[in-house]
Amino acid sequence: MLVIKWLPAGLRRPRDSGNIAQFLVLRSPVTNRKPSKRELTRQKVILAAIDCIYSEGFHAAHTNKIAETAGVSWGVLQYHFGDKDGLLQAVIDHIFDEFSTALSNTEYEDKDLHKRVRELIDTVWSLVNKKEYRVSVAILRNAGRSPDSSIDGQKQLSSWAKKTSQLWDRLFEEGSTKPANSDTARHLLFATLRGLVDEINPKGNVTRKSLDEECTALADAIHYLLTK
Repeated sequence: MLVIKWLPAGLRRPRDSGNIAQFLVLRSPVTNRKPSKRELTRQKVILAAIDCIYSEGFHAAHTNKIAETAGVSWGVLQYHFGDKDGLLQAVIDHIFDEFSTALSNTEYEDKDLHKRVRELIDTVWSLVNKKEYRVSVAILRNAGRSPDSSIDGQKQLSSWAKKTSQLWDRLFEEGSTKPANSDTARHLLFATLRGLVDEINPKGNVTRKSLDEECTALADAIHYLLTK
């Protein structure tokens, strides 16, 4: 099993909660500081934006709809984020900061390379299969490519690439020589998982059994490349 040592900071929405206004306040283990009202409001709007973009689609997720979902006025949204680009940038930053924290605090438990590869697949899939990942892709594919947009996803994409590379490198025993096909295997693993996300996006009829079979086949292929 791959262990994710999650360091709580700020807010987390309870699982299976359909109410955007319901939040779980987690105090920092270091400072034990409760988030300020301003931080709570920003987080509420960011989560509302994620929900709207995911459920309505990028172009249909207007700021008025986001504000309504968050239970705030347009003026409050403007005060905290300036404009829609400012909000979308905050959403991107929030998503990738969460993912980077998860990857940074992930540790392998098994010594067997094949099992470690499968642990890596399961961990990365647990992130890219989230609606947050789909939302981040939608933002970067739309607003992020517009010449009129101020969205800058390069910093977060670079951080994501760095964290995943570090997690990949930890597959191998410390001090050991990295396999010759390491780069090819890494590219295949991450490209395949991204492809699986696109295949079932937004809603697919992929069963847990079929997904497990595909992930097992991917683990077999990656292990073969690393050991041949």
